[in-house]
Amino acid sequence: MGEQHVHVWENTYIMQPKDDEKFLPSKVQEAIERVMNDYLKDKEYYPEDAKMWTLDLSNEIKAAVKELNNPRYKIIVQVVIGEQASQGIRVASKCLWDTSSDNWASYTFQNNSLFAVGMVFGCYYE
Repeated sequence: MGEQHVHVWENTYIMQPKDDEKFLPSKVQEAIERVMNDYLKDKEYYPEDAKMWTLDLSNEIKAAVKELNNPRYKIIVQVVIGEQASQGIRVASKCLWDTSSDNWASYTFQNNSLFAVGMVFGCYYE
């Protein structure tokens, strides 16, 4: 039978991202905006469908952000979709992080039928 190889990972002691590997909110926001506009442009709000849309959008946004190649970042995506009914809404999140390396970006999509808020948090692995 084949031998099993055990990989032993050693600490890298990399405590901060390189300047060209930082989580840039402007680039991430562009990715969120592109994905949300493409996905939601022709949609009308239906509560049953909105449940699946949040899952699909979260996965698509995460994939788009990972393509930006931010190594050693944990990407967290949160999407909220609601019916556009002349109401007000405030979406907030809290997180404990290092302000020198961690960051976030968000985008809000609206049409006549629905609104959607996409938030992405990038937390650096030490």
